[in-house]
This record gives sequence, structure tokens and C-alpha cells, in this order.
Amino acid sequence: MLPPFLLLEDSYTDVQSIIALLKRIGLVNAVRVIGSIPDAQRYLSDCVPSRLPVIVFIGAQIRGMHGLALLEWMREQPAPIAAIAVIALVDAGDAATTLEAAALGIATVEKPVEMRALIAAMKSLGLPEKAKIDVASLTVQVELWPAGTQLDA
Repeated sequence: MLPPFLLLEDSYTDVQSIIALLKRIGLVNAVRVIGSIPDAQRYLSDCVPSRLPVIVFIGAQIRGMHGLALLEWMREQPAPIAAIAVIALVDAGDAATTLEAAALGIATVEKPVEMRALIAAMKSLGLPEKAKIDVASLTVQVELWPAGTQLDA
């Protein structure tokens, strides 16, 4: 079963925009949306390792908390959680969060999220991907997998 993405975001507009972009890119991983850091921690803690998300997209400000607090918590967890790829979604002009994310070694994408920036950030993660072409609809479907996953050719 294809691993999902986790989107930690509390803005309905941003959630809808990001999900629409992921679909336009052709990504078929399901998206689990969570609106608070404690809920995201519970979700990740309760996940079976094979169902952990392949990427966690973290909004910079989540219900009055700094979104990167989830990243700090993740890095203190066992290897399967600590190894999940993270992309920070930062507000335009939020230089402090962008610098903090860079210091933590994670990619950032400025909101409102643009397709090219999102694709570049996801490509920078170096995750295995499998593309399928649907000849009937002339669309490409792309699956992203966690780092270290061996995909059949």
C-alpha cells in the first residue's frame, strides 16, 4: 500500500491549495490533514511503521504554535519517525522561519505555494518515485516512497 503524505496545516485555504497542487503534479499518495501539533504527534506515534507518511508538510504557524516544533519532536523519536522527510511551508517574507528551517536542514516552500517551488523542494529530498502513464486519459501518476525503498523497475 502506498504511504501517505501528512499535511500539518490549520488554514483551510492553504490545505485546499496544497492538495490541488499535489494532484496537478500527478502525485497519487493520499494526504492526511492534521490541524494541530499534538494531533500530529499522536498520529505519528500510533502509525504502524509501514504506514508512516513519506513526507510531512509543516505549516510554520499552527494554532499559535511554531510548526517546526513538530520537527524537533520527530527528531527525538525512533528511527522510522525521525527519518521521515519534511518540507516547511513558510509565509511569504518569514525570513526567520526560513533560516531556522535551513539550519535544521529541511527544504522550505513559501506560501502561497507555487507548483515549481513545491516540485523543486520535493525533488531535493531524493525520494524514490514510480511514474505510471494512463494512456486513456493521457495523464501521469507519480508515487513517492520513503528513502531507502527499493522499487521494481
